[in-house]
Amino acid sequence: MRKEAEVWGLNYERYALGELNKKIAKKYDIKTVCELPALGQKACPGLYSIGFGLAGCDVTLVNTDPVIKEKWAQLGIDKKVSFVSEDNPNHTSFADNSFDYVWNDVYIPMHDDPEALIEEMKRVSKKYVAIFSVNAGNVGFPVHSTLHKINKIEWTHGDKRYNNRHYVRRVMKNHGLKIVKAGFVDTPTWPDSIGFRDMRLHKNNITFDNVEWITPYIDMIKNDDVPGWIKAEYAWERLPMIPIVKTLYSHLFYFIGDKS
Repeated sequence: MRKEAEVWGLNYERYALGELNKKIAKKYDIKTVCELPALGQKACPGLYSIGFGLAGCDVTLVNTDPVIKEKWAQLGIDKKVSFVSEDNPNHTSFADNSFDYVWNDVYIPMHDDPEALIEEMKRVSKKYVAIFSVNAGNVGFPVHSTLHKINKIEWTHGDKRYNNRHYVRRVMKNHGLKIVKAGFVDTPTWPDSIGFRDMRLHKNNITFDNVEWITPYIDMIKNDDVPGWIKAEYAWERLPMIPIVKTLYSHLFYFIGDKS
């Protein structure tokens, strides 16, 4: 099986997302988390909830490869994670109100029926439902889309409406979710993936079925060795910014909705 190392931009994204999730766990007193489903887009799946595990939450990952548990074990939190397989994420075997917080990351545009999935996320959540998605407002997004057209490679990243934060907000509200927090994460000083790496993966037929991911982020956290450039970028990200800067530079946006 081919090995593929996550690149420096993904390392930064994992760090920023992990730090945010630790803060979310503390602010909203979250003890149980379900990532539904726990897939990835051009990255190793099953790791987006690491921040919750590091914060002491019990995490359930749906439809990800249990081999990922080894990476959780490297951080000493493998007992905080459970792996569940579901034939249909829109109709899971979980009881109503099973988890404090149900979410997914960079997945919702690719799902065949996003609204059905959101309704299921709401059903199994006690209180909070969160969606994180790639930000179409980022300056790299239209470049990436154009590269697909130039190279005559089908757009494989799903329904672009769910990359529009205004649309996602409206859909969540239509499902009876009161938005309690809206924001951006992964806001470094470079544009989001403009597509050159994506083109290489497509042209080399690299998929989740035929690649073993190398994840430097795990060693970085395990060894308490966060590179200085990541700390510097994260300091930039936490600065107060006018909305247009966040819109243009943030790689991801998110909404946390309260079902109660």
